[in-house]
Amino acid sequence: MSKEWEDLPGRSVRRMGREEERVWAEFYRAAGDPAVAAELIAHMDQDEQARRQHSGLYLRCRQSLRREKERRQRAQAAGKALRKLAWALLGKPLAAFLRAGRFCCDAGAALFGLRDEPAAGQLRKLGKRAAPAVPTAPAEAKAQAGSDGR
Repeated sequence: MSKEWEDLPGRSVRRMGREEERVWAEFYRAAGDPAVAAELIAHMDQDEQARRQHSGLYLRCRQSLRREKERRQRAQAAGKALRKLAWALLGKPLAAFLRAGRFCCDAGAALFGLRDEPAAGQLRKLGKRAAPAVPTAPAEAKAQAGSDGR
């Protein structure tokens, strides 16, 4: 008779079994969350018995991760399309408007002579470097003396 009592599970073992089943039932409900699904898959990849025992949960977690991946890809594609649309509606016209404004400013400056020829500016820079270190006052005096003597 004592052998029969030893074979029957004790209250604590039965309580643990019920608690374990309750936890697995919660996992079935939470398998739609990708973070929980990733944790369950990592656990089941290490524990073959749990994977065999809860194969439906394993497949549901895989499906949840696949759906999350597809959702992210759709969101990225939608974001890319939205950026292209914003560029087409705002960026291109603004860039064309700025280019036209720069062209008009350059054309007006060239038309009214507000800007020098690029070569003239470069010649002035070279002339400043090549100027002699001797003061120009004696050179001007000689030039004036030569014009008075005529």
